[in-house]
Amino acid sequence: MEIFYLKDLIHAINGEFIVGDPNLPIKGISVDSRTIKKGEIYFALQGSLYDGHDFIKEAIKNGAAAVVYSKVKIDFIESFTKFPSIVKTDDTLIALGELAKAYRGKFKNTKIVGITGSNGKTSTKEILVSIFNKKGKTLSNKGNSNNRIGLPLSVFNLTSDIEYAVFEMGTSLHGEIKILSDILKPDAGIITNIGFSHLENFISTKGVFKEKKVLLDNIKKNGLIVINNDDEFLKTVYSVSNRIIITFALDQSADVYAKNIILYSDKTNFELFYKKNSVKVEMPAKGKFNVSNALAAASCAIGFGFSLDEIKYGIENFIPPKMRMETLITGASVILINDAYNANPSSIREAIHAVLQTYPGKKINLVFGDMLELGTKSADYHFELGEFINTKNINSIYLLGEKSVHTKEALSSENVFYSKDANTLLKKLEQMPVDDNSVFLFKASRGMKLEEVYTKFYNFICHSENAKLLKEGRL
Repeated sequence: MEIFYLKDLIHAINGEFIVGDPNLPIKGISVDSRTIKKGEIYFALQGSLYDGHDFIKEAIKNGAAAVVYSKVKIDFIESFTKFPSIVKTDDTLIALGELAKAYRGKFKNTKIVGITGSNGKTSTKEILVSIFNKKGKTLSNKGNSNNRIGLPLSVFNLTSDIEYAVFEMGTSLHGEIKILSDILKPDAGIITNIGFSHLENFISTKGVFKEKKVLLDNIKKNGLIVINNDDEFLKTVYSVSNRIIITFALDQSADVYAKNIILYSDKTNFELFYKKNSVKVEMPAKGKFNVSNALAAASCAIGFGFSLDEIKYGIENFIPPKMRMETLITGASVILINDAYNANPSSIREAIHAVLQTYPGKKINLVFGDMLELGTKSADYHFELGEFINTKNINSIYLLGEKSVHTKEALSSENVFYSKDANTLLKKLEQMPVDDNSVFLFKASRGMKLEEVYTKFYNFICHSENAKLLKEGRL
């Protein structure tokens, strides 16, 4: 974080200055009393599971230079014999966003990209960061820091030597994309796709589209909008004035498109076209959906003046994010694919397609957990998943969770095992005979923690293989 003073903070959040030094330099922002560093400002946020006001004393003890709070009944003088600068605001979460918005405004020369969508946000972000790094220092938000807390904290990492910044924006409630994009005021915006995500609040894909497209309203004038022409909702977005629009698709009906896609077990080759020029790309990620993510990133980079060769280098050198089609192969060539970072009806179908296309002729085994946050139609979506699986050549299906029982009800295959308990599911998996023709896809919503079953199953297979080799005298 670059130099910022307490008086600037007070002005940005329209806060009430209680006591302290208004010329205090801000060294950083923290919302966690346990990890706060000396000289940082502590924002006492109120969440559903915790209240940051309960930890103000700990934050001060650990070196907080100032505290921003919102509760009325806090007597700092009585409670603390030694206390830092104090600022009061009506809502500390809103204040955090307003401060991030003001701080972002300091960096006029940094090209900022906002990315949202139902699926592919993180992969698109990582590909774009890899492309941008070819030309200049690039910042991005990490992990799940894409919400009303994580994104502002990521914005505070901006410094004047950063030429590009790419921020992923997530949403589960109405109005969040408006708030986040208003903080960023991006130079470019990408909506990867519209799918069945967070339907608990958005009800339908139309509701998801309405929420996501708000990003486009906050793109700077004469900024760039990247449109997915393969998406039935997004391809209708052409009425945004004073913006440059670049389209992408998996066919020729767009400005940027791909041809000659070849899927391998560890990579995907394709030819990337823009107008009359093209470049051959070898991407270290599997699945056609990742080609779409690469095209989205490429479109943005083209809008920022990058050459196709620079884009090729970035795509070929990006590191795929964890738990997105992450693959482990045992000594006996059993293939385990961890795509358990998240799941919704759209992404789970894409994952099945990707595995079937990448491993033709192999025995495909599905290990699925519940898809969460689907609202009142959750049972229907899980049942429809079972109907979809019935149309595919699947060897066996293992289901975990309360909601996956509806998937089981729809399945016609005899090789189906269902359990509400992860350990029971794991034991059943361990009883299954495997060989070099076996492929396992693990996918579920993040809250199911299916990656733990994935790791234990991988370790079990490796241990069994080693035990067999020892018995045969080959290890």
